[in-house]
Amino acid sequence: MKSGVLAVVNCSRPSPSTCVEPVTQSSIGICELPVELLTTILEHLDWKDVLRIRKVCKTLQEVSKTRSVWLNLCHPHLFPTATAPRSLYLERPIKLYTSHDLELLFLRLKSSDIGWKTDDKFPARRRQIVTTNIAKCMYLVEGGRWLLVVSVTGSITYFDLDASTPTESLLVPDQFDLPVPYRFRPKSEAKVAMAIDRDNDSAFLAFNLLVSFSSSRNYDPKAQVVQIWRVALSLDDQHQGIGLTAERLASFPLETCIGAVSCLSIHGPHVALSLISVDHEDCHLTFIIDWKQADGDQTDYPRRLVHPPDAREPAALHLLPGNKLITVAHDGVMVFDYLTVPETSSLPPFDFTDETIIPIWEERDLAYITGLRESSISSPFFCSHSIRFSIAKGKNMYGVIINYPYNEDPTEPLAEVVKLLGTVDFSHSYERYGYNKAAFCFGVTTCLLAYSWPDEQNPEPIAVPLEKEVNLGACYFGPFLDESSGRVIASADFAYEVKHGHDVWDFALIYK
Repeated sequence: MKSGVLAVVNCSRPSPSTCVEPVTQSSIGICELPVELLTTILEHLDWKDVLRIRKVCKTLQEVSKTRSVWLNLCHPHLFPTATAPRSLYLERPIKLYTSHDLELLFLRLKSSDIGWKTDDKFPARRRQIVTTNIAKCMYLVEGGRWLLVVSVTGSITYFDLDASTPTESLLVPDQFDLPVPYRFRPKSEAKVAMAIDRDNDSAFLAFNLLVSFSSSRNYDPKAQVVQIWRVALSLDDQHQGIGLTAERLASFPLETCIGAVSCLSIHGPHVALSLISVDHEDCHLTFIIDWKQADGDQTDYPRRLVHPPDAREPAALHLLPGNKLITVAHDGVMVFDYLTVPETSSLPPFDFTDETIIPIWEERDLAYITGLRESSISSPFFCSHSIRFSIAKGKNMYGVIINYPYNEDPTEPLAEVVKLLGTVDFSHSYERYGYNKAAFCFGVTTCLLAYSWPDEQNPEPIAVPLEKEVNLGACYFGPFLDESSGRVIASADFAYEVKHGHDVWDFALIYK
């Protein structure tokens, strides 16, 4: 930018005279510079300056729409740094994105940061979506465009939230034949859980979807199952994403004594399942299973039982690279190397209580007394040299930083805990935590938070909760949060009806 500015200055400055008579030079306005030079100047400007320059004249307006300008602005957000994960997610190769696509993507990210911290009490845009069946489980895919919905009948649908009026599309049709009361009761005993593993090596959006169906009353044996689906972006002739497709990769049954899958995770060929067994003295069982080996209709597939000393039911768990598992339970946060556990092909005896594994790292100070839920901890955030989680306990929010690649020196700690936020009561709420943002619901009020990690550059001051008053009858599950799009999803109505409504709030100011 300096060289470009100097070139402008030098062109308008008279050179020292070496002749008897002075030579008069006319000044050159910035709009008269070659487009290539103007583009180079704008490529080095901050995004706010680009938008300001756009208002100067038609020439600069057109140059400000040049693709390379917005590509340069987007580029730093497409990769993780030492202190932050990536903040922009692409569904297609970046060469297929036009200048307008990149500008919209970038301005949505930046304006959502601004909109998140405003105190006007309302999102920039509010819409409502309605599902045909009662939603038993939902998942907002990174990037904020695709919302997945699963029902007790085994159907999987999705919404394109980037559409002005999102409508429900079928991904997987009904699979189970359940009694009518099970289909339409939001709090029926049929349990559904879901997780995804995004394929970062795929040029186009693709991920493996893990979904479990379970019930203490086996009305349909087929509904006692774990499935893995390959979900991919559907393209039109111009390689624009227009929907999603699904192909089943694997399926394996759960034993009839399994009353529920309380939480689950998928990474590569492995899935982690936390099960509740009605036939065991210690009813909480956590297994690591290779889903490719388990594929079939038998229950004698290989599995590893993760049962630490004084095991408590994990409210949340996540598989990590390098055969690691992190769990959050009432007795604290623990990390395990699950390959140290030998494989077995059956459930343990009903009176089994022996330990099978010792954590390689644990933090008992994050133990919970009450109020622990799966949403009490975030999904993993992958920075360039660490894997991070946000986790709430009582009136404080903490960050767990796991060094990655992992420390091999046993004298060095595998992870550390840092404080992110204090003096906020997270109890009695439904929450969702991002890397720098959080949303949680108290009855009819949704509270938004913004916070920084201690090692981030120019950290923000401790955030004051910003309340967004909305008419939430209650919150059966959720909310769901995507930071890059500034989008929040929350249940808006769960009366005993065939249809079910959910609010979609956009805090990015570009939607105003």
